[in-house]
Amino acid sequence: MTTTARNAAQTTPARTAPVPTASAWGRQLPASVRAQVLILLRSPSLIVAAIALPVVLFLVLGTSGGHQPQHGAPYAAYMLCSMGAYAGGAIMLFNFGTTLAMERGQGVDRLFRASPMRPWTYLAAKGVVAVAVAVLSFAVLAASAALLTDAGLSAPKLLELVGRLLLGSVTFLAMGMALGYVVGPTSASPIATLSYLLLSMASGLFMPLSQLPSGVRQVARYLPTYHYAQLAWGTVGAADEPWTTAAAWLGGYALVFFALAVRLYRRNQVRRFS
Repeated sequence: MTTTARNAAQTTPARTAPVPTASAWGRQLPASVRAQVLILLRSPSLIVAAIALPVVLFLVLGTSGGHQPQHGAPYAAYMLCSMGAYAGGAIMLFNFGTTLAMERGQGVDRLFRASPMRPWTYLAAKGVVAVAVAVLSFAVLAASAALLTDAGLSAPKLLELVGRLLLGSVTFLAMGMALGYVVGPTSASPIATLSYLLLSMASGLFMPLSQLPSGVRQVARYLPTYHYAQLAWGTVGAADEPWTTAAAWLGGYALVFFALAVRLYRRNQVRRFS
């Protein structure tokens, strides 16, 4: 290399990848949400199961005769809250957590790594879509209860129930994020399904807590699904704890799971890209 060429190389600034502007980042989230919606529509089994299963469970468990009121609330209204809690947690865990693990297995994170998209945009888009699916599931469940049972919840009560369910679902969004980074793409679905079924059964979502063994009732008080259900049951006055206590428990679990998810995400980035 000649002296002139060497001097030119030293004085010419190195080229770097273009940095997205603030307006570009502002366009990334809507585009990412649209992409996640298209992915969901092309795999309709997840959304159908998320909406249909809670309705079927409610019609089986909440409409059979001979049930006594629970804590002064009609049994159908009590089970509507239970199935709403089941649906909210399941959607966040499956439609967020398991799909995150599967997309990791497909190399989606490598694609985003090579693009100017920030990681939070991808995760936020998945969260927005999961919340939308949860709201749709709650609406179908409430409509089924109004048409087929005597749940008897007024419109303000239904809105309050949906608000409580969305508030508590943040905990399971965090749980799903941690799950998506700790398990593999093939094991995510069975692990999430078995774990959530056990949590739901032990927390009294499928049958009243009073019908469960005493040992299970003692363990239930430390489970996130139990406090999520308490938050929902409080809508009809059937909770065993104030909503503030339930929200505090769920908030603590959310912080733990989000912290775990961040740590797992960073470990995953080091292993795959360092």
